[in-house]
Amino acid sequence: MISRWERELEEMARELGDKLTPEAVVDRARSANSALHSMFDWNDAEAAEKYRLLQARGLIRRVVVHLEPHKPNEPPVRAYLNVDRGSREYVAVSVVQSSPQATQAVIAHLLTDLRSVQARLLRYADALDASDELRASIDKFLARNERKKRAG
Repeated sequence: MISRWERELEEMARELGDKLTPEAVVDRARSANSALHSMFDWNDAEAAEKYRLLQARGLIRRVVVHLEPHKPNEPPVRAYLNVDRGSREYVAVSVVQSSPQATQAVIAHLLTDLRSVQARLLRYADALDASDELRASIDKFLARNERKKRAG
């Protein structure tokens, strides 16, 4: 069943030529009569703090390190990994490397992300009638990575 706010977004998209912009959505949501209104935090102080936390997460994710400095061609990895240890926190990759529990948590999170991306890719490939093209791209990607692994 489609919610009222989803219906309102569909109506907006029709009005805007089958597209939406974040600015248009927020503008429509300003009205207390809009089904979208309750989906937003209208307390400016709370919203500002939430936005600063979002910015902080982005900054933390941007810090990268080379795990093997003697191999400068190896791609860098995030210096801090999002680890669930009862609460979400970003832990230095060196700490994760030395903790089997943290390593398992990171691997579990990555596998969940991978399954999610795979499912999304397949849904869109089917919907866009691009399954063969997608499978060929995945095969090419996997082959390239295998060659790099053997060469490295």
